[in-house]
Amino acid sequence: KVEVRIRKFNNLPATSEYKDEKYRAALTESLMSPDEDEVDDANKKTGRFISHAATYRSTLMSEFLDAVDDAEDPSPPATGKYTVRVKGEARNLPLVAAKKIENRARRWMVSTAWLALPDNKKFDAPSYILDNGRAWGDPKDPEEILAGQKRVKEEKRLISSRKRIKI
Repeated sequence: KVEVRIRKFNNLPATSEYKDEKYRAALTESLMSPDEDEVDDANKKTGRFISHAATYRSTLMSEFLDAVDDAEDPSPPATGKYTVRVKGEARNLPLVAAKKIENRARRWMVSTAWLALPDNKKFDAPSYILDNGRAWGDPKDPEEILAGQKRVKEEKRLISSRKRIKI
């Protein structure tokens, strides 16, 4: 799913408002909606998937993904056969904590109303959501902020180890 979306993103028309690298961060496996097999009334698989978007998605994130999904795939499968995905009901799914920066959500991707709910405030942390970055008007990119924090932590560790040696 993510590979197809990346190909489609790269194939967006030059005039598309979403043909901007600042949106690319949304195209990661950890932010894709889960799919399940669609079944008919006889409980038999129909050969289609039902995609359930997460309720934490912002309107902008949903509109971006809709635009990408509507774009033409420049390299469709050799068989010429896709598994069709249909939209299902949105689900209240949690944000996923990630060690890698590229797998974390950015502020623009998350609904502020969802984040304001008491049960969801715990997700307003750097292990789940990072600031948007320079492309969105922030003073620094998330990578710069985290690198600075890591550097400070290392400096504190070195200072602490020097104190232990003197004693």
